Amino acid sequence: MQDKSWDERDGEVRLDEQARTKPITIYDIAKEAGVSSATVSRAISGKGYISENKKLQILDLVEKYNFRPNTFAQNLKSGFTKTIGFIVPHIGNMYFASVYYEFEKWASSHGYMTILLNSKGDYEVESKLLYSLKEKRVDGIVMMGGRMDAVELSDDYIREISEIKDLIPFVSCAAKSERFGCASVYTDDGKGVELLMTHLKSKGYNSFYMIGGGDEFYPAYLKKKYALEIGKKLDMKVNVNWLTPGMHFDYRAGYNGMKMLLEKPLEADVICGVNDYVAVGARDAALEAGLRVPEDIAFVGFDDIGIGTVLPTHITSVSPCYDIFGKKVFTSLHKIMQDNKPQDMKTTLIRPELKLHESTK
Repeated sequence: MQDKSWDERDGEVRLDEQARTKPITIYDIAKEAGVSSATVSRAISGKGYISENKKLQILDLVEKYNFRPNTFAQNLKSGFTKTIGFIVPHIGNMYFASVYYEFEKWASSHGYMTILLNSKGDYEVESKLLYSLKEKRVDGIVMMGGRMDAVELSDDYIREISEIKDLIPFVSCAAKSERFGCASVYTDDGKGVELLMTHLKSKGYNSFYMIGGGDEFYPAYLKKKYALEIGKKLDMKVNVNWLTPGMHFDYRAGYNGMKMLLEKPLEADVICGVNDYVAVGARDAALEAGLRVPEDIAFVGFDDIGIGTVLPTHITSVSPCYDIFGKKVFTSLHKIMQDNKPQDMKTTLIRPELKLHESTK
């Protein structure tokens, strides 16, 4: 029970100074105003009848004590927590961080708090995070990487996503998400590869070597598939060799892969990293070997991340247009959260853009 003391100046009962160091609750406001907590709630929300005099008295107390209602509890009571879970495999990867950054801007502008979680690409960790988000009663979930990108995946891991999305609005940022039965938003890699290779052909490049990924992941598998198809149409020589099993999508895959290629005469005039981390690693290995970029060899990548602009030469890259990407992920999830009906499997493709830099002619 709150301590009270008598204020001789105006003869009113007020909360003791010491008691005021504790968080003020709606019950404290109600007690001092001599009303019920429900009446205080009506005064604050403006919903329901309350006399004007009593409303003004309550609002004066709210202002006096700088009282802020517990919006989380209110939302929980109404069935909403105004929170969204966002699972990525690697928080430090600029691709995932950039999508999340743009998504969070839209989510916060609509009053949502986002919980960013790092799965490390481990499927068991993903399962624990999904369970935790379900326990927290989040309003929606976005998931990138990990099992969403796996070409081969057990039925149990697929079923888990299918069951979660039936309970909580869910959006995947990956291709081939129809197997999970959920909505998806992702970059059109086919269009990205086409933009890149058509430009290279127009600049006189005729041989194209892609490194750094693995066929077990759709982001690499699909780029390989499109590169071989489009290369055939453009009459370009295309070679795809991941070279570094166990090292995928990172700087080491590009650096070590390029060193392996340089052990014998190079049969390519463009090296394509499956992403910009790989492209930068390959570029650095070539520069160490005394090659000039782009005079002796050109480098290109995907994702248009900050590391691609590190000197001495910026990497020509296919951009997923993060601002549009993040917005589309939020609007897709928000629509599902607002719809009072079963989720559909709508797919939204983001059209990429080609960002030209000094690593190509």
